[in-house]
Amino acid sequence: MSMHATTTEEHHQLALTARQVLETAARVDPVPPTWENRAAGLNRQLWRSLADLGLLGVGVPEERGGSGGGVRELCLLAEQVGFAVPRIPFVGTAAVLAVSRHDATDIVDGSVVVVPAWETLPTAVVPRARTSALRLNGGTVDGKLGAVAFGMDADRLLAFAGSVPVIVDLDAPGVRRTPVDSFDVTEPSAAIEFTGVAATVLEPVASLDRIRAVLAAELIGTGQRALDGAVEFAGQRHQFGRAIGSFQAIKHLLADRHVQLDAARLLVEWAAAALDDERPDATAAAQTALAAAVDAADCATRDALQVHGGIGFTWEHPSHVYLKRARARRSLLGSVAAQLDALADQVLAAH
Repeated sequence: MSMHATTTEEHHQLALTARQVLETAARVDPVPPTWENRAAGLNRQLWRSLADLGLLGVGVPEERGGSGGGVRELCLLAEQVGFAVPRIPFVGTAAVLAVSRHDATDIVDGSVVVVPAWETLPTAVVPRARTSALRLNGGTVDGKLGAVAFGMDADRLLAFAGSVPVIVDLDAPGVRRTPVDSFDVTEPSAAIEFTGVAATVLEPVASLDRIRAVLAAELIGTGQRALDGAVEFAGQRHQFGRAIGSFQAIKHLLADRHVQLDAARLLVEWAAAALDDERPDATAAAQTALAAAVDAADCATRDALQVHGGIGFTWEHPSHVYLKRARARRSLLGSVAAQLDALADQVLAAH
């Protein structure tokens, strides 16, 4: 559990509490899931535990029903969730709470599950977004979404109809949900079709930078989990009478991944601080952090699987879970080049 100078004892305790809850849940609902349980949905027991501890409300003002705290605290939690890769929509719910300004009591207490349709988010965050997937006609929406994470489990959905954010009740008349295969086995998905479904139109979104920072923190957690496993394995696995971690090709590779992840983590801390302090560099910081995290997680999970050799390719070993999470996020968020292009556009526009 990496901590830097900007974290306080309260931050450490927050991260430790989350880690303990997630580790307890993993003993009952392990990662990876068994082959027979691979299509299981939301881990509701864990979701309720996080809600009972007030962790779902971190980063949400108390006047909206949340637990208070800022982006720093939210990113610390997101990193712990990314480390554990449980079947919960923590980052998705954080994205919903960043967009909606309504009272969030029923979300943060766990009684209502709200997830985003990532594929409809503005292209500033999701370069390959399908901004025309949903059509808003007065107060109703029509259209079809191909793969909504936790779409079969959620009660409501946040989506963008063009540039307009809306909330839709997924149990409303006109909603049709169908399970679909998911590349990331920890985020079971559903195709959802809407035919004249009543929608609540939200206020325009001023900034999506908080979503970028939280996604980056989650990716760092997943990359760190993969790297930790690879380091442990490299110390245990012997070839030619030596631990494979003693060979330069392995130890230099793992050291490079450690440095890359730690650098990305520092960028997330910069972004979180800039957002909490409402500094003018917040957008650039969030974009930089996300670009670094996408690359760091992708490299760490890929190389960790390679270090494990043949066992890393099996279903029973968790390496594939971490790699799939990182690759799924990269597919959603675009390449590092795409993220840096967005950053360059923002910097040039400011000058």
